[in-house]
Amino acid sequence: ERLWRLGEQLTGDPDLGLHSAESYNPGALSIVGYVILSCRTAHGALDCLARYAPLLNEGLHVESVADERQTVCRFSAVDAFDSFLHREPRQVMETLAAGAVVTLRRLATGPVEPARVIFRHAAPPSIAEHLRILGPAVRFNQSEDAVIYDTHVLQTPFISADPTLLEVFEGDARRRLDALAERGGVSGRVLRLLGSRLRGAVPPLAEIASELAMSERSIQRSLSDEQTSYRQLVDDVRKNLAIEHLARPGTSATDVAFLLGFSEPSAFTRAFRRWTGAAPSEFRAAGA
Repeated sequence: ERLWRLGEQLTGDPDLGLHSAESYNPGALSIVGYVILSCRTAHGALDCLARYAPLLNEGLHVESVADERQTVCRFSAVDAFDSFLHREPRQVMETLAAGAVVTLRRLATGPVEPARVIFRHAAPPSIAEHLRILGPAVRFNQSEDAVIYDTHVLQTPFISADPTLLEVFEGDARRRLDALAERGGVSGRVLRLLGSRLRGAVPPLAEIASELAMSERSIQRSLSDEQTSYRQLVDDVRKNLAIEHLARPGTSATDVAFLLGFSEPSAFTRAFRRWTGAAPSEFRAAGA
């Protein structure tokens, strides 16, 4: 919430959300981005975005509803979370809408333009950038945040379509979604923070507690109630990230060891053997 405000101040850009969406690469969305890139059609991409949106943000709900005439892709905040999306939704909703519009344009083999783009928030002083990026059919003060397409337009194939990769990526996304559902409550929120913060050092529990606006004792008690611990969650995240990094060509075990906060490569090798039953080199050879 503070980051969006600060971003606007530092850039002097009141349309920061629109411009973020215009300049991003779908690969920045990790597994969700790879699924979208591999989809057969624009329609499939919106369906996948709706299906796997919780992997991007647990407070975000995306719904894609289609009939013979129109397809409506709706964005909303999940009621169960005290998310800033309830208070200051403009930049995020504009990012989501523009991200969908720009991505479909870039990846489709033919023209894919929205019939309407609607927002709940009031129109800003200038909507010139909205018209440039989203097209002429932008409306404000509406009942929902949504991008609406004529259904037949979304049958346009994607230039990056790859059914084989789509099957692989969707399998991974489904597993992550299942794990997210199983890891509900505090453990799920801690896991997601660890996944984004584990870069060269393990963040202390105090840092995670501050981010979640909870005391360390409250987190420990909640994790115990959910039959886990902070140490176990760190171990789980390290394991998943290690497997993900080693699957990429050119990534060395030494690089992964230090990225995941291990004091030395040998400690990482022992942990990896405990997780998988194989050394990193053996795991990579088997994967190849």
